[in-house]
Amino acid sequence: MPTTETVRASASEADQKLIQLVLDVKERTSPGRWVFERDWFRNILFYVGQQWITYQEGARRWRLRNMPLWVPLPVTNRLSSTANTIRSAVAQVIPSFTATPTQENEKSVLSANAADKYLDVILRESGFRGARRRLASWVTMTGNGFLLTEFDNSEDTGTVLVPGERCLDCDAKTPPNKLTEDLHCPNCGSDNLVEDESVGQNIPQGRVTVRSPSPFEVYIDQSILELEDQPAVLLIETRSIESVQQMYKEKAEEVRADADRETGRYFLDSLSQMTSTGLGVGSHSGSRLESDDKGGLITIYRLFIKTCKDYPDGIYVVMSGDQHILEKSEPYPHRYKLTKRPFYPLVHVRYDDVPGRFWAKTPIDDLVPKQRQRNEMESLFQTITMRCANPVWLLPSGVQASPITGDPGIMVKYTPMGGQKPERIPGMEVPVSVIKFIEQIDQDFEEIANTFAVMKGKNPGSVRAASAIQMLLERGFGRYGSVFDNLEESYETWAVQALEIWRQKAIFPRVQAIAQSAGSWQFMEFLGADLGEVDIRVEAGSTRPKSQAGRQMMVQQALQWGLVNPNDPEQRLKLSEELGMTHLLMGAEADTKIVAEENMQFMKWAQEVTKALKEEEGEPLVDPQAVVMLLMQTFPIKGDPILDHHPTHVVHHRRFALTEQFRALPEVIRQLFVQHILVAHYPYLVQEAMTGMGPTGVMAGILQNQAARGQNTPGGGRSQRQGGGPGGATEGPFGSEKGTGGPSTSQQGTG
Repeated sequence: MPTTETVRASASEADQKLIQLVLDVKERTSPGRWVFERDWFRNILFYVGQQWITYQEGARRWRLRNMPLWVPLPVTNRLSSTANTIRSAVAQVIPSFTATPTQENEKSVLSANAADKYLDVILRESGFRGARRRLASWVTMTGNGFLLTEFDNSEDTGTVLVPGERCLDCDAKTPPNKLTEDLHCPNCGSDNLVEDESVGQNIPQGRVTVRSPSPFEVYIDQSILELEDQPAVLLIETRSIESVQQMYKEKAEEVRADADRETGRYFLDSLSQMTSTGLGVGSHSGSRLESDDKGGLITIYRLFIKTCKDYPDGIYVVMSGDQHILEKSEPYPHRYKLTKRPFYPLVHVRYDDVPGRFWAKTPIDDLVPKQRQRNEMESLFQTITMRCANPVWLLPSGVQASPITGDPGIMVKYTPMGGQKPERIPGMEVPVSVIKFIEQIDQDFEEIANTFAVMKGKNPGSVRAASAIQMLLERGFGRYGSVFDNLEESYETWAVQALEIWRQKAIFPRVQAIAQSAGSWQFMEFLGADLGEVDIRVEAGSTRPKSQAGRQMMVQQALQWGLVNPNDPEQRLKLSEELGMTHLLMGAEADTKIVAEENMQFMKWAQEVTKALKEEEGEPLVDPQAVVMLLMQTFPIKGDPILDHHPTHVVHHRRFALTEQFRALPEVIRQLFVQHILVAHYPYLVQEAMTGMGPTGVMAGILQNQAARGQNTPGGGRSQRQGGGPGGATEGPFGSEKGTGGPSTSQQGTG
């Protein structure tokens, strides 16, 4: 197997220069790292239950403490439960993104309006949800976390067939990778080309990926506080040789398992095999790292440099542990398209900032001494119980007795000697101060981590009011104010970077179903090139976790202040959605599906009518009165005053009418839809608001009014759905329309 020196000697002069650059950055960023890595690894060991440990300075590793076998080693892992509470609070931070245009042009404005949908596509395909969960673990245990955003162009993301071109003049066939930029035939120069799939190529579709590398893998200058100000960022990762060879193909054919032994790499390898009962803490065993030429693990160095003396335009380098250059990109590839400003595709997330240094801290650092102290007090308690609190038997000389085992109901036979017999001396009780000290340590856990009863789901004593519980919860989360601010800032930076990478790299469209009004769906295509320049912001305060009790308190307060009107169907539906109580709206769930079907039927009919009008007149009809009667005969929606849940119909019809798709229709068709709302639903909605009754009450009111006018007598008059006399009701395209002889609550539209 060739050595590292042999590989480096056989490399080109340019590659040797890059190898030396990577090694120089590693050497410059390595001093002092082991101090932080030691504490990070210790925190995780305490979390999994490995707590009776001590640090070996010479070997720079944690090992089990040398204790006599008779010393009890109890572990009541209060640190783990406290860390889980903190991590849950961090993991609940779900950012609410808002976008603003950065340029005064139509593309930027439209992109800002659609940025939330683009981000939704990126969030779904990138695995952001899992990365955010792992980020919460690293931030909680070490105080530091990272989000790395990349674009994966491997075939694992799926392939798309890109057709080639065939020249109609010379019949030459050209694959897509051989085409010129001006789309002319390479053979004869003609632009008379047609697509030809016989010479097409399968191109990887690619996707944005987001993952959370550990702090053990990120090498930076610790004296520079901000990541974007770093002169270089080095990622040192461990991967299998098979995956590296599959990713880099022929460039990685000669890579072999390397002998690099970084402290962070040992720690990560130990954590992958660590359990609460596991041994070999921080072991330097290289069984998984060293292997034969065809297997094992290999170190991958990824160097990001925006600019330096030797590379003014920056450079990106990927090198294996045995010093093979696998990838290099010059100039530096990660730049904003508009400003050409370089950026690191890495976001640093802090827990608590420490003045003067890059690495942050976590409450777990302060809880470890308390957990160690608690373990020692429990060991003392158990030792006193075992050695001092047990009874002692005095056996006089010459007295012969059977063994005294202490079993319940034991019969002790002895031979008295001068009237003497075995005598029992009671043991000493455990001092109360030990128990009190352990209780005080448990209280210190909550004070240090600020994880009080209400954050753990426990009832805080006699407090019952939702407002009081919410106030306690807000007080508990007050300690996490700086943490939430750091998360908001980090998520803003990540969103901007993710959109920029997707804009430049996503050359194939993504198709996604977008929820429309009243449960309908629309399939839309999203292409990176269609996204203009936008600026992303995380709404202030949106990352603060909100409890159901807090939402209820806010709704009650809004009702008391008169900020909401419970009689407004739109506000009532929004309040029900906010509180998760839409199932209490009688008929709303079933009617929502019906309204969605009605909206889809109307849109299908409207598109057909619009097409017919354009074909007949050559342009959309200007005067709606000329064809309104013809359109009314084919109007697809029929209302039912008795069976329809009118508040639901009004709300979802109105939401549908506010969509861009609806507003693009001709005015005459829009007015017909509005007239349907005014005639078929709005009068009964008003009647329901006045009577306080739902559809059953509306039906009773209708029958009562008809009986008062003499139209509901047996055998007399016509039914409501078929009546046609003065003052009666007639069936129209919008539902039940009032006659001209009686009072009418509907409004006449222009249609």
